[in-house]
Amino acid sequence: MPGFAIPQAKKENGVRKSKAGFGLVLALVAPWAHGAGFDCAKAGTGVEKAICASPKVSALDGQLGDVFRAALKNHPGQAELLKLDQRHWLAERDATLSAYPSVKEAESGVLALYKARMNFLRGLDDTTWPKPFDALRPALAKLPTSGVKIPADFAKAGVDITLSEDVPLEKADAFPWQADANVRDGLKDLESYGGYRKLAGSPISSVWSLGGTAHCWTEVPFRIEGKKAIAVDSPTVWGDGDCMTDHGIAHIAGQYVAYVVGDGRADEVTLDAAVWNGKAFDPGKQLVMRFDHVLTIDGSACAGSKGACDDFAKLAMSAATRYDRSPQKGVLDTAFAPYDKAAYAALVKAARGPGGPLEKDGQPPELPLLEDTGKMAGFSSDAEVFPLVFRGETLLGLIDHGHVGWRENNDWLVAAWRLKNGKPEAAAAAYISVNRDKLLLAAPVPEPPAETH
Repeated sequence: MPGFAIPQAKKENGVRKSKAGFGLVLALVAPWAHGAGFDCAKAGTGVEKAICASPKVSALDGQLGDVFRAALKNHPGQAELLKLDQRHWLAERDATLSAYPSVKEAESGVLALYKARMNFLRGLDDTTWPKPFDALRPALAKLPTSGVKIPADFAKAGVDITLSEDVPLEKADAFPWQADANVRDGLKDLESYGGYRKLAGSPISSVWSLGGTAHCWTEVPFRIEGKKAIAVDSPTVWGDGDCMTDHGIAHIAGQYVAYVVGDGRADEVTLDAAVWNGKAFDPGKQLVMRFDHVLTIDGSACAGSKGACDDFAKLAMSAATRYDRSPQKGVLDTAFAPYDKAAYAALVKAARGPGGPLEKDGQPPELPLLEDTGKMAGFSSDAEVFPLVFRGETLLGLIDHGHVGWRENNDWLVAAWRLKNGKPEAAAAAYISVNRDKLLLAAPVPEPPAETH
């Protein structure tokens, strides 16, 4: 069967069910933006205006509409899964366009998103999958229905797969083979955390090093000949300084492969793999797996009270669900109307003033009132401000992904401040986790160009 899909489960409260980016009618009729499908003279949202401002993005937007319609036609049994997945992708697109002050700065990243999306949709038509993904395909329907971990969960789903063990090395002289010159250089370059990969019976291994705040990999692969370690060309899937990924070597259905897992988003996992042919690594291949996700309240609090604050949690979930569908500026501006505009203006002014949580040159705030979430709980300078009414009082709301410095996660932080004695005071807060749910679709795609850092 072309592509792959599993039946869509009944959605729980808080899961995104529709797309708000270009208006309700467009979201329901055609969940994509088409360059010729709406009047740019009437563009209202920031995303609409950004698409209209870029001929390149607008052209690809039109192409994506054609590709998406073809996917719906070719896979009628997966139509609902395709529409849901397209809405998830559109949210990522909206977030990317909204993260930059101009479409010019966002253009290269957005164009890459469009091209990758079209490659995925076209990949659903592939009836034959490349090695080693052909061995994984029958197990996709058996993967866990939530929180799946790739590639480890393939073993639980019945695939003959063994993953290498990462053996740390504190000293290079603990390396168990006789290293050639290139491998010795790799051992010299070990950073704060490094070692080698151990896989019983494998003719290949690598010296690896993981360093920097971005967790970037350095790899020197080698073949094993008796007691000798002889360097070989690196597989294309191991990019130069590849960061924030999971590297490894695995034995999959009789084949040894080097792999990379990109697992940074709840909606998508990428698995890049290069098969060892006995002399070298074959060109890399990529498998893209697309998932649904659910939003769950992990904690809430209100000023002056102990325990969970259920009524604010409900309000925060409403805000997060709406913003999760289309994370762009203005989405929440009228979500909780009517509100006291004068009171809200005073709150915004105070919050951006000296010592306020939105002070221009100040440190972005931490999620207030919830003392220890155990997760990333800092806002960024790009957090979205919006008005809300809670218990009859107009408050200043703030929503963002969780941050620690420049790093961010998929979860949502929602907090509110009131004005007290002319200064903003934390009124309520909620932490909302975004959790990977059922697999929707999977397809092989051309290997993307290797990234360098």
